[in-house]
Amino acid sequence: MSSTSTQAIPSILLATDLSARCDRALDRAVQLAGQRGARLVVLHVQEPSALAQLTIPSWRRVNANHQEVATRRLRKDLAGAKIDLEVVVKAGKAVESIIETAQSHGCGLIVTGIARDETLGRLILGTTVEKLVRTATIPVLVVRNKPHGAYRNALLATDFSDGSRHALSAARPWLPGVDITLFHAFNAPASSTGETHAQQVEGFRKAAQEQAQAFVASLPGVEAGNKVEVEYGQPETLLSARAFDDDDTELVIAGTHGLTGILRTSIGSVADSLLESLPCDVLVVRQPVAAA
Repeated sequence: MSSTSTQAIPSILLATDLSARCDRALDRAVQLAGQRGARLVVLHVQEPSALAQLTIPSWRRVNANHQEVATRRLRKDLAGAKIDLEVVVKAGKAVESIIETAQSHGCGLIVTGIARDETLGRLILGTTVEKLVRTATIPVLVVRNKPHGAYRNALLATDFSDGSRHALSAARPWLPGVDITLFHAFNAPASSTGETHAQQVEGFRKAAQEQAQAFVASLPGVEAGNKVEVEYGQPETLLSARAFDDDDTELVIAGTHGLTGILRTSIGSVADSLLESLPCDVLVVRQPVAAA
């Protein structure tokens, strides 16, 4: 444990499309960098597609002047940030550029937002977010809400898999002092033993609770008790409802890889729905292939 104090703190990469919506991601990235003492790399990517060049205003087209304007704007937005930072503006494919920049700058976390400005947002975010969380090998924080200080509470969506274990391990260094609750949802298939549905649900609930306690006991530094919630129903539906009903839920942590993790194999249907429906920020952690 003592060796971690001598290790360099990974940088944070903020991927922004310069829209007003992404100001929330910028504020969160600055807060996290300041809290962790990490360097912040702010990246704006311009995708030079032929269609975009024809349909967007001339001052937003990919050219040297746009890059200069974007750089000046980012530096102006970050003028009051008392952190070590670097501004990078480049042309290229959004996801590839984000991942390449994260790797070349030694980043351990990618922060981005969900854009809604179709004239500008399509240049960097929108569907890019879904592609990014499917591809990135480091955690991706999708910011929805304006930050009001450091995170205090978070939900870890868990299926007790290695993916969930890795998600918690990867998230905790970026969330010092955060109260993390483990959330598990289960389904009960039709009974073939004559049990009533209520009896079967209760049996599955008891088994899930035992599995949850065993999972928590295997996690270093995580206590039991109110740190675990086990509920009956569809994970995505319950998780969204849980976050909506509890204003204190500021962040949902979800791991994904293969057939495990609440986001499962593709970021299309389930994850897209989850990212769209949750009222809070989402930290997506992809399990390394070697750990599958």
